[in-house]
Amino acid sequence: MSSSNKTVSASFAVFLNTFLVISTVIVFAVLLFLSYESMIDSSIQSLRDTNDRTCSDVSNDISNIVSQSGYSWDDSFCDTLIYTYVNSDVFSDNGEIFITDRSGNIYYKNVSASNQIPGATETILATPGTIFLNTVDFQDYNSYFVVTCSQIQGTDLYCTVYNNLQFATVRSEYISVIFLPAMVAMLISVALFIGFIGLTVRPFKEVSRAVGKVAEGDFSVRIDKKYTQANDISSITISSDLAEMAKTVNYMIETLENQENDRNIFISSVAHDIRTPLTSINGFITAMLDGTIPHDKQDKYLKLIKQEVDRIRKLIVSMTEASSLSHIDPELMEKFNLKDVVEDIKDNLEPQLSEKNITLITDVDTSESTYVYGEAQQLCRVLVNIITNAIKFTPEEGKIKVTTRPDNKARVMRISVEDSGPGVEKEKRARVFESFYKADPSRKQEGFGLGLYICKQILHGHGQTITLDESMELGGAKFDFSFPYPPEEQK
Repeated sequence: MSSSNKTVSASFAVFLNTFLVISTVIVFAVLLFLSYESMIDSSIQSLRDTNDRTCSDVSNDISNIVSQSGYSWDDSFCDTLIYTYVNSDVFSDNGEIFITDRSGNIYYKNVSASNQIPGATETILATPGTIFLNTVDFQDYNSYFVVTCSQIQGTDLYCTVYNNLQFATVRSEYISVIFLPAMVAMLISVALFIGFIGLTVRPFKEVSRAVGKVAEGDFSVRIDKKYTQANDISSITISSDLAEMAKTVNYMIETLENQENDRNIFISSVAHDIRTPLTSINGFITAMLDGTIPHDKQDKYLKLIKQEVDRIRKLIVSMTEASSLSHIDPELMEKFNLKDVVEDIKDNLEPQLSEKNITLITDVDTSESTYVYGEAQQLCRVLVNIITNAIKFTPEEGKIKVTTRPDNKARVMRISVEDSGPGVEKEKRARVFESFYKADPSRKQEGFGLGLYICKQILHGHGQTITLDESMELGGAKFDFSFPYPPEEQK
């Protein structure tokens, strides 16, 4: 990825995170504003309800006092009762209470009331007719005022209750009860969000860093193990899919590193394998030209030169084939009998088997058709390569077993080749199918490390796979692979 693309991606990520944070702050601000308006409205409504209830209660109670005392409202005893009632603690927190006549003259008031009734009361009293319960409200920048007036039944008196709501008090309560906790919650939420985004993005940054290092040719880099384990408590933001991706990237890097190491070893080996015969060829030809080798012995050295040329040609052919065998020509696909192929291979390899006195056991299931489908020459080569490989590593008087079993559900013929050799260490089994790989490079083995890689490529071209495991029966290596069934005939 170019640096410009990385910059665009990073800028978009920053923009997205900033947008989400700003959106969260805006939503919080809107909610806070709405909650403040709701609190103001609720306080005003509560004030109005309190005023109405107080005015109604005072009017009813004074009316009862007058009617039950047997005296008129201006009697001294009744006067004392009303005065005591209006100034009782019951209404001490319910605003200013005035008992007046229709002209606005004040007869009784509670302690907190001023000496003048609110102007709105005069407007209400000036209204013709009986006043049952009338409420007037108004406001300025700092306060909200409510005036409620009602006529006291059985008398010529009127009860007025005056109250006001200080917006500063509501704001102070709002800030302490709602605003500050909400701001703390918002800051914590934003911090957690940013932290969570950071924890979520960090694995992707780690993967990007590792891939970038590989692109620069550094195959020693690995993604930290904590990003490859979804159940690790230290990486709670790692999903199973992300952990699997990190494992896959690590495996890919390890494979590339192994292949690079093997390729270097292979290049060194090929250089040696080519340089040695070329040195011999050059020496023989030089000796012939300067007369060191007599004319009557030149045929012998010409044959040696031909052998060295054939060795170089064989190496080049193997390298060329390894890169093209996975591409199968459909015109070369054919149906052939696997049972006959196994028997032919057994006969052809008899000299190599006899040389080490190895017993080759064939267990071909003939209960059903043993026909398979593919490029016959290449599939036969797979069998030959694997059996030859088994012969190479099987000790004298050992055993090799070839087993075939049909799998009608998958429409393939399952084949296994197992031997009584030393087997392959578990950690090396997946690598034996890599190009140029030799399980034990310190041992002087013939070949170029391409045999099993070629088998894998041929099978891959036929849509099949090959695996290596331990033989439970013979104790050595066990190769499992399959050949496809012939296509079903169209009815």
